[in-house]
Amino acid sequence: MEILVIGTEPPCVRCLTTYRRAKEVAQQFSEKIEVRKVVIHSEEAARYGKIESGGGIAEAANVRRDTDKMKLLTGEISKLIADQHYDEYLIESKLKEVDNVLLPVKEKAKELGYLMTPVLIVNGRVKSMDYVPAKEQIQAWIEIERRR
Repeated sequence: MEILVIGTEPPCVRCLTTYRRAKEVAQQFSEKIEVRKVVIHSEEAARYGKIESGGGIAEAANVRRDTDKMKLLTGEISKLIADQHYDEYLIESKLKEVDNVLLPVKEKAKELGYLMTPVLIVNGRVKSMDYVPAKEQIQAWIEIERRR
């Protein structure tokens, strides 16, 4: 089984969190589950469709977003993640705030037919895009793929 997390390089906090969660969940299973990062704009990423970062979509489509709030929130999340005893609930709360800031960009991405990062793929199937899935959701997707 293979999980791909398509994101930016260097990874944004949302792409990094998605990758870390996927790795943590994969380690809970007895069989080997490979978790890999794939960079947007690569040939491998292009196999799954048009993929772009929120920033890229906002710039290309001239979508307004609160960049100051984004910087503040992503900085707060980065600090929380750096703490070895981080509070998953607080991180989740901050990620939801980021999602609210990015809502106009997400809508534009869908309108233009883009998958917005982070994109999570399990066994070649796109499971999520434009948000950080919860560990429980990633686990459920793995369980579904194990039964196929």
